[in-house]
Amino acid sequence: MRVSVCLVTRNHAPSLGRAIQSVARFAAEVIVADTGSTDGTLQVAADANCRIVPTEWADDFSAVCNAALDAATGEWVLWLNPDEELEPASVPLVTLAAADSGVFAWHLSVREELRADRPGQGISTPQIRLFQRDAAVRYRGRLHPWFVQPLEQIAAARGMIVANTNAVIRRHAYLSKSTPDKIRWVVRLLEAELRDRPGQLGFTIELGRNLLWLNDPRGHDVLDAAADEVRNSGDAPAPPSPWVGSLIEYLLTVSSEQRRSSVGRDEARAWAARWFPRTPPVVWAVAGERFAAADYATAADHLRRLVEMGRTGRYDPAGFDPIIFGTSAVLNLGLCCLHLSQWDEAKACFAEARNDPQHRAAALQGYRLAETQQRPVSE
Repeated sequence: MRVSVCLVTRNHAPSLGRAIQSVARFAAEVIVADTGSTDGTLQVAADANCRIVPTEWADDFSAVCNAALDAATGEWVLWLNPDEELEPASVPLVTLAAADSGVFAWHLSVREELRADRPGQGISTPQIRLFQRDAAVRYRGRLHPWFVQPLEQIAAARGMIVANTNAVIRRHAYLSKSTPDKIRWVVRLLEAELRDRPGQLGFTIELGRNLLWLNDPRGHDVLDAAADEVRNSGDAPAPPSPWVGSLIEYLLTVSSEQRRSSVGRDEARAWAARWFPRTPPVVWAVAGERFAAADYATAADHLRRLVEMGRTGRYDPAGFDPIIFGTSAVLNLGLCCLHLSQWDEAKACFAEARNDPQHRAAALQGYRLAETQQRPVSE
């Protein structure tokens, strides 16, 4: 079966070559839908014999994605971003998957690598990236395109299934730097998306967080409205959007002077316990809020949960730096134990944390303090 690899580019010359090279062994064609690159992107694509599809940029990622699909001729499509690469060991897995006539689409594991000096480390999430080329497959969405019709529905109509493969795509997320200009661009697309399709809670929360990143006070009003909408969900067993986790982080950290929402921290913690008990960034936010409130016992419980998640790998995938359930969690657990006079656990935490050069000084200081406090006072 022929596989068309599709990418959308704009000034991705430094990373594009790596992405193309990672699929060169099996790709029947590489489609590069370019939205107006002014660096060497087009030359990189031409040198690699890619099919370049010039596409006018109209603040709509889905339009460009659909243009790439329209240009593809293979029986299968593999979607790749220009800051990604397919791991070499995954090449035979992709070719094997594309030979399975009973599967319409495949989830691949996409690993977000946040630091160049820590290759192979990151949080992985399953995403549908390999699917059969079909007229029913279309994208929608200005910023984060999604399938107009879920591929599971299309697969069922064709008498096929959507399955999982162990193939891994590495995303070099550290290449994407947040700058004021980029965040303003994101805000523009989010506002346009919400004008097109109002009432999308996830995009509303994302808009509010990005406005606050720009120090735009409108972000508080946007997140206030989002919190009211979540409150109306009542005791639903699942959150109305995965982005509610980010809203909870905001509600737990916003100052009383900036708070617009009537949703208080107690209610936000209740949402966290109900919907995100194994989502590390939310658990970390609750631990930090409880520590600041001098509720060291609750903070310690959440930090122990984080440490356990890191050691077992059993947690909900989400975009975050794994350090929060590594040394950072262990060090802060040690501090909680100091406040709780739990000297042995405190020393164990600091002994573990001092193996990390970045936290060694703080860990040694905490260990000495725990020893001093634990030692009986001589008469």
